[in-house]
Amino acid sequence: MIGAIPVLCLLFGVLTTIVSQIQGQSCGKLQESQLNNLKEYTEPDEFPWIGRVGYGDSSNGSTDFYCIAVLIKPRHAILPAHCVLNRVEVDARFILFGDWRANRNFDEKDCLFDVCAPVPEAIDIEELVVHPKFMGLRNPSAIDNDIAVAKLVRSVDFSDFVSPLCLPTTKHKDNHIAQKLTMVGFLQILPSFELAEGFRTKVDVHIVSLEFCASLQDKLNLTQDHLCAMASAAFLNFFASPLMGIEVEDGKPRNFYLVGLPTYGAITGDERNKALFVFTRIFPFRNWILKNIVDKNETRKIK
Repeated sequence: MIGAIPVLCLLFGVLTTIVSQIQGQSCGKLQESQLNNLKEYTEPDEFPWIGRVGYGDSSNGSTDFYCIAVLIKPRHAILPAHCVLNRVEVDARFILFGDWRANRNFDEKDCLFDVCAPVPEAIDIEELVVHPKFMGLRNPSAIDNDIAVAKLVRSVDFSDFVSPLCLPTTKHKDNHIAQKLTMVGFLQILPSFELAEGFRTKVDVHIVSLEFCASLQDKLNLTQDHLCAMASAAFLNFFASPLMGIEVEDGKPRNFYLVGLPTYGAITGDERNKALFVFTRIFPFRNWILKNIVDKNETRKIK
């Protein structure tokens, strides 16, 4: 147990008949106008599933935020396991949803020019479920099975500014090699717009093969559960950010879905001018996630 929050490394026994109910919720909100606005910072209602993981009391203004969680259900978010087990000196206690700017004043609105986001919503974590094969406590450099589920003490209030992201389906099981995907998180300084420093940011990265990835960084033990991406070295401190793809239907972008969670980042390249990111692919863990985001009372209703 970490602090007052139970941390589990077990699966919940559930019925597979409820999987379609979970996936049936509205998720991955996408507006094509925002997708193509060429801005580095997001709009306040863009990528509304991003949550900042708070380490300490949610009422404490000096709380630190080290990781990002992704909302996938009213009471559940997923995050890297290393955000839970490798930070034994502090506790992951709550998740802040709807935060547009990464600052300590999360009890106030965030505004840029004449556009404002509502006050973000801090919700305490009730339980953390870590993948049972994650070896982070024994080996802090472990990157296999780096995934965890956070159960919140109550449901998030969905709005234009807070809503869930879709999980990948069988249509998204490819490895995305040579594709351009999007990372979303927070950069303290944007390369081209200083006024927007600290605001939620979107960055396109290029997916590379595992073979090429391993050639750039020694001692990386990569498997098919991993995915690698590259960007400019200026974005290395964007490491904590999740990776997303876009579902296209009838020739139109329909919604975003979660492709990967960050597990490793480094500067690479002959001129040390590239950032290399390694992600835990979500698709191979989809069933494990679904089994662990079903409330026990929902299971009883099905029986």
